[in-house]
Amino acid sequence: MAPGRGWEIRSRGVDAFLPVLLAFYEFMSHKPAPVESDEPEDMWGSFWEDFKAWVVTSPITLLLSTVLFSLGTYFAVDLGARSTYFCSTLLDRRSVVVLLQCLGTLIDATTIIMLWRVLSWARTTKARLRTLCGITLISSAIVCLVWLATGLFQRGEPIDHQPSRGLNALYFFDILGTGLVLGSFFTSTALWICESSPMAPIAIPTFVIGVYLSIQSILLLGTYQQGPAYQPFVSLSFISVGFTLFMYANNMRSIIVVGRPFVVLILIVVLIASTVYAPFRIGPMDRHPVDDLVYKGRVNADRWLRHATVSTTLRSAVREYRDRYHGRNPPPNFDKWFSFAQQRKSVIIDKFDQIDKDILPFWGMHQQKIRSGLDFLKSLPDIGVITVADGKVYHNQPSDPSQKQVLDDVVSMISSFSEHLPAMSVAINLNKRPRILVPWDDVYRMALSGSKPKFNIFPNRLHRRQAGDPKLSHGNSNGASTTAEMSTSQPIVSAQNFYHLQAFACPPGSPTRAGIHWNVRDFCAACANPHSQGQFVQDWQKSLDPCHQPDLFNLHDFHLDPYGYEIHQTLLPLFSGSKTDSFNDILIPLVRPNSTDRVDSTAFADKFNRAFWQGDVADVRSLTSQSLHGGHRQRLLHLVNNATSAESISILMGTGNDKKMKFHYEDIQARTVNSHLPLSFSFTTSEPCDTVDCQLIQREFGFQERSTPTDKLFVLLLDNSDGPPPDLLPVLRSYSVPVLSSIFREWYTERMLPWVHFIPIDVRYHGLHSTLSYFIGLKYNGPLNGKSQTMDSRKEDARWIAEEGRKWADKTMRREDMEVYLFRLLLEWGRVIDDNRDNLGFVLEEKP
Repeated sequence: MAPGRGWEIRSRGVDAFLPVLLAFYEFMSHKPAPVESDEPEDMWGSFWEDFKAWVVTSPITLLLSTVLFSLGTYFAVDLGARSTYFCSTLLDRRSVVVLLQCLGTLIDATTIIMLWRVLSWARTTKARLRTLCGITLISSAIVCLVWLATGLFQRGEPIDHQPSRGLNALYFFDILGTGLVLGSFFTSTALWICESSPMAPIAIPTFVIGVYLSIQSILLLGTYQQGPAYQPFVSLSFISVGFTLFMYANNMRSIIVVGRPFVVLILIVVLIASTVYAPFRIGPMDRHPVDDLVYKGRVNADRWLRHATVSTTLRSAVREYRDRYHGRNPPPNFDKWFSFAQQRKSVIIDKFDQIDKDILPFWGMHQQKIRSGLDFLKSLPDIGVITVADGKVYHNQPSDPSQKQVLDDVVSMISSFSEHLPAMSVAINLNKRPRILVPWDDVYRMALSGSKPKFNIFPNRLHRRQAGDPKLSHGNSNGASTTAEMSTSQPIVSAQNFYHLQAFACPPGSPTRAGIHWNVRDFCAACANPHSQGQFVQDWQKSLDPCHQPDLFNLHDFHLDPYGYEIHQTLLPLFSGSKTDSFNDILIPLVRPNSTDRVDSTAFADKFNRAFWQGDVADVRSLTSQSLHGGHRQRLLHLVNNATSAESISILMGTGNDKKMKFHYEDIQARTVNSHLPLSFSFTTSEPCDTVDCQLIQREFGFQERSTPTDKLFVLLLDNSDGPPPDLLPVLRSYSVPVLSSIFREWYTERMLPWVHFIPIDVRYHGLHSTLSYFIGLKYNGPLNGKSQTMDSRKEDARWIAEEGRKWADKTMRREDMEVYLFRLLLEWGRVIDDNRDNLGFVLEEKP
């Protein structure tokens, strides 16, 4: 998963000059054709005919035309938006990387020429294929030996992550199909080279890529991915003129099956169409996208609340439960939970989709296997065990005081309703990171089985459980656990193998499952677009799904740090406080140590008009080359504090007056934009900075004095390396505006609605400046790109979001709401582990 060192600082488009090197070789090795006739030259030949003949046959024309379309392709490749994966000014040497790129291109050209010469010596196609096969086998053997030698000298992976799990027939046919296509292409190209020269087979792909990227850039004009408006036309013109001359100079009468005149005609049509089309794309927008997102957020919030609070009576709650959750009756003692929720004044009565999603796969697992999994978990470190028996609750008394504090708090919450729970034991993950990462195929199979209703041929045996009903049966088996055989034995997983495990947790055909995203330098628009409207997050819940975002595995410390805990690929009944969407831990409300209930009471109008984030360097668990360049906190600080003069930002700006404001995207130097917005992002430290990692971070980013976040108007909330932002709930309960960028879920995540309770920011940060400039404004901060700014702040929208978030947290994220959620979760869990679960349920007596 980890990209090769130097990807982020590679110069774009150097490979486009490979045809130039081949053309230069032909130019240097060109020999004039011998004169075949002693007849005097035709004195009446026209100058233009002679000039045309010279242009067509001269090696200089071939060289210059190749330079022209290669230069156009180079410009086209340079047009794409860049990722925020950055190059360190202290550790990285850009000149060395670019020099190595050029050297690599030279080696490629040398290899192609040598291959051409070797194959040309063979007289027949059979001999050429035999030679080509031998070269391929020798190359493969050398690569294999290098790989084996590297493996011997590298530290072995200390975890048996069972890479074959999830590697089904889809992967086999993908590998087989890709191999056949590449083999056929390589063989055809090699034979094509033998018939002419290396120029055409290399020049044509360069030409096609350049034209494609130029057209793509023209289609992106007017969006946040646009570059300079003139550059795609320049590159397309260079490519068109250069390749037209190249076809004549190289005597190419067709490209594959397309004749030369038709190719020239297509290029002319594309140039004209692009010139006509571009002005329509560059036109400004009448409304700012955030206007629409805030409006849609209000509508969605009303709809969500109606959907979550349908039931006002127990009978309607039972009916809603059956309609929403696979036709099942609610769990036993559902009436006690309903009364408990009403007593706690819970706003949420019907919508507990997270509980259903977490528990559904266990409906497809045999109860004995669930109990065996629990027995296995009890033997692991950093696992708390809470037991409910005869209405009493207790835990296993861990030696760590902070872990004991967490379990004491959970026991305190359960004690308020434990008399209504069946006997059970639950295993709680006391680490910050989740641990259960099951391949998608296994989870899907179990969830599909669990979602199918089980029909009882003796319906009268359905238990009508009320308060006086006997306890549920809860068998304890001491049988050997099969899960231990499927679990990890050592606690470290490299970032690359961690990616593989998470890829298996995605469905077949998803981008993350399809392969590794190596290109960390360029912005992955295909990864962000499914959950975005332009630069702005539109679907927050979808943005938490990593399966359509393979680039995220290079952009967050959670994915880039070596995984320091055991990961289990078998579904185990482990409850955790947070997780990403790849994991299968069951979410449970936990109050972590050192969390505070203190709420800042500073009024909205009295806060500093500043966007603020400050992270403790002690939370940086480990610093690798990849996490330094791609970690979510490091990227933010580089983008805001350390941006170079070569880095630019696409920002949505307004023109005109307040009544007729128009909006358009414009590329501006990152330093300039940062100076126009009140941004205060920094690391701080609470301990002596005496480690190598800490000192490296200090040199790269510097430290600031610790400051209080909630006296700032906008508080940016970022994940730690291991979990979600620790200050999310305190900021949400304050009068500040939460600006959230996260990949984690907690028990209340489904209750938080973007653009209503908080401002969402994509982890890539490509929309950070446009989002903040909407709320903060650009009007009084001077010109940008030489233009006066008229876009005023939207403080009223910011105030509304701050107030809505605070009121919503006070209604739905109280300690009482944690108890309501936990009560319902344990009722569901008590049923799913019972041997008679298919016959258990709460059923109201029919009305007479």
